[in-house]
Amino acid sequence: MPNTTGESERILFIDDEVGMCNSMRELLRESGFAATVVQSPQEALDKIRSESFDLIVTDIKMPKISGLDILFEARKADPEAIVILMTGFASLESSLEAIRQGAFEYLLKPVEYSQLEISIRRGLEKRQAARARKRLLDDLKTANLNLNNRLNEINALYEAGRSLMAVSELKTLLDKIVALAAGVTQAEIGSLMLLNGSGEYLIIESSIGLDPKIAAQVRLPLGESIAGYVAKSGQPLMVQDVEKDERFKRINKERYHSASLLCVPLSVSQKTLGVINMANKQNGENFTEHDLKLLTTFASQAAIAIDDTRHQQENLHKLREFTVLFELSQKLSAVGSVSAMRATVFEYLKKLMPLDFALWFEWQENLASLKPVGATGTNIPLTDTGSFNLDKIRQEDIIIDNVDFRGMNLESIPALSSYLAERIVKYPAFPRPGGNFTALPVLQEGELRHVFCVANESGHAYTEQEISLARLVISQASGFYEREKALLNATRLLTMGNMISEISHDLRRPLTNIRGGLQILREKWPEVAEGSDFFKMIESEVLRLNELVKELVDFSKPHKYETEIADIRMVIKRASELLRPELKKKNIKYSEEYDACDYELAMNKNQILEVFLNLFLNSVDAMEDGGGLKVTGKIDRPSFKKTDYLAITITDTGCGIKQENLAKIFDRYYTTKKTGTGLGLAVVERIISAHGGTLSVQSEYGKGTDFTLYFPI
Repeated sequence: MPNTTGESERILFIDDEVGMCNSMRELLRESGFAATVVQSPQEALDKIRSESFDLIVTDIKMPKISGLDILFEARKADPEAIVILMTGFASLESSLEAIRQGAFEYLLKPVEYSQLEISIRRGLEKRQAARARKRLLDDLKTANLNLNNRLNEINALYEAGRSLMAVSELKTLLDKIVALAAGVTQAEIGSLMLLNGSGEYLIIESSIGLDPKIAAQVRLPLGESIAGYVAKSGQPLMVQDVEKDERFKRINKERYHSASLLCVPLSVSQKTLGVINMANKQNGENFTEHDLKLLTTFASQAAIAIDDTRHQQENLHKLREFTVLFELSQKLSAVGSVSAMRATVFEYLKKLMPLDFALWFEWQENLASLKPVGATGTNIPLTDTGSFNLDKIRQEDIIIDNVDFRGMNLESIPALSSYLAERIVKYPAFPRPGGNFTALPVLQEGELRHVFCVANESGHAYTEQEISLARLVISQASGFYEREKALLNATRLLTMGNMISEISHDLRRPLTNIRGGLQILREKWPEVAEGSDFFKMIESEVLRLNELVKELVDFSKPHKYETEIADIRMVIKRASELLRPELKKKNIKYSEEYDACDYELAMNKNQILEVFLNLFLNSVDAMEDGGGLKVTGKIDRPSFKKTDYLAITITDTGCGIKQENLAKIFDRYYTTKKTGTGLGLAVVERIISAHGGTLSVQSEYGKGTDFTLYFPI
């Protein structure tokens, strides 16, 4: 019989007559049937119980075991069994029993082979139809089962999505995502990794079945290992055997012990947020493509939930930031002192960002130094007003000198932070800068005014948002600081001016009387006046006192400068000529050297002459045993400016200035001379500032000093 199903059709023929068995064996073989022919009914039963047959032909009348017994056992082993009964002793009873037990045919002997063949073919066709029906039913059951499974998975994904959308706290959401993903894929180990703020590496934000210590240490660069590869490519990945995959061989053994792994990206609008990793399937089997597809579908929902929660938390965070900034602005408008302002800034910054300590420096451009004006979270002794207690700590221990910002982009926070961290670590008074030390420049009109340093030990790297907020706060506070400083200086100047005016007014009358008395004495006894060094000394000192009073009056009542275009070299030459006797007397060699450039400036010649006279006199006083005084001119740019200036440098080889005194030389009334007023350099600074310029000083004690005046071109 042709096999249309591609399956082997087996026939069992049973008869206790030898001749019948031999002839049927040959006839069945010639007809193309695969038939097993047996004479023993017991042997037939054994085969029926141990083997599978598509059709059975058996005689009814056999010793000990009848054909009906064979029919019973065959139907017991296979309810769909096709059994043809043959008998030479037909009876109504046997035919009814055969029908009752489900016999396919009941044939009377002698049976024509052609008739038997027809019955066999009909029986096999029925068997094939039954088998096809069963196969169809099995396929239908499998399809229904798969459909139910898909529906259950869809329902599970839907419920998972609903539950994720109901979570508003990011850490809780991430933990729930990992738990749901592990449930969907039947994984024992899983993790959710998110890219850091800069997108450089992945961090495990939540995990299940992982050692928390290992999870906390992971910083996986983008593109490396399985997770880094998936995060970079944006494509889901299933690895059946990580030990045999040349791309990832043994890389993840420390965290995942199974060979089969799943990793899918968390992506929203073509932007990858991170990845979900799953390993160690509960039944010990490998993950399937269906598992990968299911996890990928779930990950798309999870990514949307993460993105939405992030945006929600960012909005809440921004609202909180606006609230803090509003409260801070109100506080700053009400504070009455700089120290109170600094305390308020530190207090509110802690609400915006993690802060263990903060340092506030004022940039002193003329001294190339950073002077601390505020601190919190340090052991530096402070006064009750919040200033540094210089009775308990030396200035040189906290003023960072020789700061060089030339060639540095001050807007580059990492570069500025790295540079200052290297400098601050050399000053034991300050806390040690850690990995999260950040220096923030405060610029006003493009010029550096302050540097604010913040740090924390929590491992939290400051975000761009936190840095922007801190710069905004410090800029506002710095403006307050500058206004308060200017107001304080103005108040001091006003008080000082009033005081000096009164003193000068009182001094002029006795000086006038003394000068008049000296003039009368000179006219009455000219020979005494000319021959007495004591008389000449009195006249000289009176004149000097008169000049000092004039200088005090000029300083206390600054007037608007009337400027004219003039060559500054002519003013410098005039100043050197006035001091030529002093230079010659002290054996000081004077020289000038100018680069080829324009030296004509808008200036008040008398005031600029006073500047150079003051600086020349300081140099002369610093060279008691002779030396060299040199003036040079060129176009140059100070380290703390962004434009070119005409730079005039006065260089002497005198005694120099001690490092601890450099920060104070421009303070009014500060002097190291026995007879000085302490106003000379203060006047110089005031006049240069009034001309729109600036100045700097460099000095090495025992070797000399360079004063550089920068005039706008």
